[in-house]
Order: sequence, then structure tokens, then C-alpha cells
Amino acid sequence: MENNKIDLKDYRQPMVTSLGVFLGFLLGFLGQWMTEDHFALKNLGDHIVFGGCFIGALLLFIALFRMLTPKLPLDNLLGYYHRTLWLYLSGVLIAFCSILISAFV
Repeated sequence: MENNKIDLKDYRQPMVTSLGVFLGFLLGFLGQWMTEDHFALKNLGDHIVFGGCFIGALLLFIALFRMLTPKLPLDNLLGYYHRTLWLYLSGVLIAFCSILISAFV
């Protein structure tokens, strides 16, 4: 394996598994919260949690799509993986940081 050449299949399965875990948590959290009898975005903390979880889930879905795309740019797999990894990490951080920040608002 050269410096700029990677085998994406070695990274695909663990990332897809962890994406499923994080998306399951976020969608379960939002689904349970939104199905409460008197659900409403009442204060700034609620808006932060909802917006952060929504944006985080969106970024995680984009990362999942990129990891499951069958046709990859063979000339720059390392760059493709790095961009996907940043989307993944950003989605996780935004979602969980929004929950943490809302506790202090």
C-alpha cells in the first residue's frame, strides 16, 4: 500500500456499524422526545437540542451514503475517506455537544 493509496473496505465496515449505532441513538432520542403528549420547542435549550440533533443526523446520513457509495474516486481515495471522516466526526460532535450545551442554557 502506497502513501496515498488505501483500501477503503478495511474502513467501511467499522464506520458503517458505528454510524448505525449513532443514528439509532439520535433517531430513538428524537422519536421518543417528539412523541410525548405535549411536545413543543418551548425554550432555547429545546431548540439547541433539536437543531443539533437534526444537523448531526443529517451529517451522519451523508457520511453513511458516502461510505456505501459503490463508485469511488480511485484517484483520491484517501481524500475521499478524510472528508467522510470529518462529516462523521462533525455529526457526532454537533449532536452530542448540542445536548450538553442545552443543559447549561
